[in-house]
Amino acid sequence: MNAGRDALGELVRVAGRRSMPPQEDYEQVFEAANLAWQRKLRSQRRRRWLYAAAAALMAIGIGVTTFPHWMPREAAVATAVVLRGNAAILLARDDTWRPLQLGSAIPAGARVRTGANGGLAIALDDGTAVRVKEQSELTLESARALRLRIGTVYVVSGLGQSTASLRIETDIGTVRDVGTIFEVRAAPHALRIRVREGRVELDTPSQPARFESSAGEQLEVDPGGGVRRSYIAPNHPGWAWAETLAAAPDIEGRPLLQFLAWVARETGRRLQFQEPGIEVQAREVVLHGKTRDLAPLQALDLMLSTTDLEYVLPSDEVIVIRRRRE
Repeated sequence: MNAGRDALGELVRVAGRRSMPPQEDYEQVFEAANLAWQRKLRSQRRRRWLYAAAAALMAIGIGVTTFPHWMPREAAVATAVVLRGNAAILLARDDTWRPLQLGSAIPAGARVRTGANGGLAIALDDGTAVRVKEQSELTLESARALRLRIGTVYVVSGLGQSTASLRIETDIGTVRDVGTIFEVRAAPHALRIRVREGRVELDTPSQPARFESSAGEQLEVDPGGGVRRSYIAPNHPGWAWAETLAAAPDIEGRPLLQFLAWVARETGRRLQFQEPGIEVQAREVVLHGKTRDLAPLQALDLMLSTTDLEYVLPSDEVIVIRRRRE
């Protein structure tokens, strides 16, 4: 090993000391190397930009061929706000039913339908709530006109700013609301109307006179226009299906009393307080959180669990709010 190092040293001594190049040579070499490096860097950046642009153009091309099939061809008139089980939508001038998703915008001319285990609530653009029972099919002809082909819908109107009535057309007759809560059930050879609050008007092709129905009335209409009236209570079990599709109001920062009034209305019961001071407390308590996907009484359980209040149902007609008992 020592002999190898001695030979290398002897070779360096024989070659002698190398002369140093001038400073300008160093600068020229450095500048040339720097320019070459800058050109290479710009070339790499340009290639990356071209690749990104090509990918973007490809994505746009895919979007152009895909979006028109899904984009509504008409202005949206409603939004799906509650969905239970399966529901589907068929856009106007389309021939394929597709699954309806929660939050989907529903354009004019679209048809929606629910399956055997389905249930759907939609909010029209003026705030009117329309709940669709299982095995029903409905066409949204416009924001104020629906066609019920078969099945049952429940309507809560007067929630928004619009004063125009909602029209629901069926094969047997046309129902118009006058600020109310009502249900319409269409069958192949029958039409049934139930009014929970307010009143509705009914026109049938076979009868020149217009029928009216008020809260607590049920109308059963045959294909010939014959009408049979009967009584239905606001807390009748027949309304229960609609309660399960109720979209809870936004409670964040709202008084408890406002929420209690919503629960009472949804369940067809009167709201009572066991003591005057409890009503005052309900006005002062401010709620926080959400009650999504809960039926009204379930939501009430949840909201009152954070307070010293509870509710009892002494009958089918009343909700009583009282102090919690240990």
